[in-house]
Amino acid sequence: MSFPQVRSFAEEFTSTILQLLGIEVPDGLPPANEDLTRRFSPKALVVVVIDNFGLFEAVVYKPEAMIKKLEALALIETDDPYAIPLMNSLLRQGQGFHLVDYVKSYGKFTQVICREGDMDTFQFDPIYTVNTRDDMATYVEATKHIYKSELLLMHFLDFESLYAQYGHRTPPKTLLEKIVRRTDNWIKVLLRQARIDTLFVIIGNHGRHPVPLDYEGKLAEWRKANAPIAIMFQKRSD
Repeated sequence: MSFPQVRSFAEEFTSTILQLLGIEVPDGLPPANEDLTRRFSPKALVVVVIDNFGLFEAVVYKPEAMIKKLEALALIETDDPYAIPLMNSLLRQGQGFHLVDYVKSYGKFTQVICREGDMDTFQFDPIYTVNTRDDMATYVEATKHIYKSELLLMHFLDFESLYAQYGHRTPPKTLLEKIVRRTDNWIKVLLRQARIDTLFVIIGNHGRHPVPLDYEGKLAEWRKANAPIAIMFQKRSD
């Protein structure tokens, strides 16, 4: 994959998002990643969190929309790459600070689309949160809000529930590939609907629980070393 790779840390992503939105970074937060902030000048930010998606899946499945538009690939270094701790490190830095609440306090139009369980886990305020039952509903809600939001955050996490339901009939790696390609198609549509100068940040994590994918040989080794990522690209005028 011949595109710019940037080394980053989960803890600095909060400040990076704030700086990209033109918002003052509060004292005590790690500084933003300048290698990322200098590449983009967005008017709005769309953060898409995809469970069970990382560098391995991006290389093996080659999601067309993400790869075609990609401008920077951040390899996220973290002690715990699973969904809940990684999202908490992005959203909640220090006591009393919450990224989405802080952005909204600056008068930015903010929207979160997630499952009801995420509201409690990540302390999203109902005033800016839409609850959905599955990934399809999350996508549909995103199409309603993407054009007017200055910060839109959505969370796709169907794979583990579908694996629990169908994993005995469908190989998990086949199921995961379908999920990745389906979500990539949704991102393609959202990109068309977004305003010019909207920055997409596609964040992948290891999911909520380890899932055996039955790879062998080199693929098994690469999957084991899979890193959380942030695929970044900005919608620009032609």
